[in-house]
Amino acid sequence: MGIEAVGLRRRRVLAGGLLLALGLAGGVGGCQRDTRLAGRKLHGAQVRTVTHYGITLDQQASPQQVAFVALRAIRDDVLAENQAARDAALERQFDVCAGHRILESNVRRLRPEEHLYDVVSHWAPTVAHYARGFETDWDKAQVRLVLRQPPDPGKPESARCAVLMEVTDATGGPTASAVLVVHLAKDDGYWRVTHLGFERGRRTIAAAAAGAAIPAPGLPEPGGTVPGGAGASGRP
Repeated sequence: MGIEAVGLRRRRVLAGGLLLALGLAGGVGGCQRDTRLAGRKLHGAQVRTVTHYGITLDQQASPQQVAFVALRAIRDDVLAENQAARDAALERQFDVCAGHRILESNVRRLRPEEHLYDVVSHWAPTVAHYARGFETDWDKAQVRLVLRQPPDPGKPESARCAVLMEVTDATGGPTASAVLVVHLAKDDGYWRVTHLGFERGRRTIAAAAAGAAIPAPGLPEPGGTVPGGAGASGRP
């Protein structure tokens, strides 16, 4: 066998080894994701009319009504006594998510259903610190839910808005209050939730009125940040 033939063979072996290593690395990453999502019900980006807690969320439903259903589902999630109750609450959260709009933020290029799960399943951990104080009655909730950014009538399909609600934990003191922000967008003609956050440094809606809503991945009190990950809901 000539020198050139030997060199060619070695290059082929090295190339084959590199491809195998890359394939194994990709396979390990995929297996890790599949293991993490094992047993989870994944969803595609579909938006439809649903009725939860006596509120029908069709294309005429207001942002405040959608925010109420989302927050009550999150409350049920955080306070669930078993996995079945938690799963049912998470299903209601998927029903109010703006799936198509959320997928626009898929910068990690995950599978669509995986990205949606990652986003929606972290809503509860984001605001769990205050979940016990979320209203379970619409008549009481609508007084607390304030629409700050009116929808733009000239852009019905790309409209976004924010619904604010003052929340307080049981510890009392100057850091017990915060302004929770539910961010919504139009998706196929429906108002649906894209993400949740808090007003940084503003502890009342009156104080927040002059500023823009600041999205956050989750913080127990304004000004701090809790990285995404396992939270109070008990999900990975």
